[in-house]
Amino acid sequence: MKGAITNYENTLFMDGVALSGVISFDGSYNVETVPINVIGKGFCKQVVSQVPSASVSVTRYLVNNDPVFGLTGDSDNYTASFINGGLTYQGKNFGFTNGYLSSFGISCSVGEVPQIQSSFQIFGNMGPSIDPSGIDSISSAVFVPQVKNISVTCNNSSTNRVKDFSIDFTCKKNAIYGLSASNAQYPIEVQNIFPIEVGGSFTLEIDDYQTQNIFDILSSESLNSFIIDVRGTVLIDQFLVTFDDLELVTSDTNEPFDVYRKLQDSVPIFNFNTSNAIIIAEQINSTADDLLSVKLSYRTYLNN
Repeated sequence: MKGAITNYENTLFMDGVALSGVISFDGSYNVETVPINVIGKGFCKQVVSQVPSASVSVTRYLVNNDPVFGLTGDSDNYTASFINGGLTYQGKNFGFTNGYLSSFGISCSVGEVPQIQSSFQIFGNMGPSIDPSGIDSISSAVFVPQVKNISVTCNNSSTNRVKDFSIDFTCKKNAIYGLSASNAQYPIEVQNIFPIEVGGSFTLEIDDYQTQNIFDILSSESLNSFIIDVRGTVLIDQFLVTFDDLELVTSDTNEPFDVYRKLQDSVPIFNFNTSNAIIIAEQINSTADDLLSVKLSYRTYLNN
């Protein structure tokens, strides 16, 4: 363990802001090469055959507004938005530029804090020369999602208990390259490819749920709806002020007095609802030490 870098010595930044609640970070790049063979000798050398590809994936607790929510492409602008970021550890960097969201998902079970998983395609540079840190070393206020703050509605959820859910978005991208004297390794533009595929799944403990016949969907194109609404309770710093609303500060450090933290309830974190989803799978599960349950899987698409 001599010289090992522990997890509390790492900090993940996105657009110069340190993220809280990070569970895992993974960044990698890949360089494709092909061999050059000649008559009479065979292999001579290998050359790069494609633009190097890089990717980043992040898993974190959904404890505040995640930066991926502004990168989903659910707007009228087909030009994709990007983000810069990376990891810092013991004065070293593993940063990236021009990261485009390729997928993200949110999952939660009863008694757990919701998690968000996001993946990025990197069309910029990646490596130690990029410093991802910024002026904001601490992320925004932390939200605390509780069971009372999470609302899920799907088929038969009113009479059968929802024990977990997950929702995943696939955000495909199209990178456009051009021939130029410089910077030809970077795309001229990256576009969102629509529609965005959305998959949702819910596990229900069965009270009165009735399954469907496998061939029913072939004869009836019934559309279904589901709603996921995640809210949180946030604690906000409150500072000591005078009768005239002048903020009091300390005499030695000139810092404001942090008196207590004010409770703010039911703050929106994530919301998604659809009325044109199709059930693509039902999975019944029965074990000797658990209740009878069914997992419902849906699929729908977003044009923008």
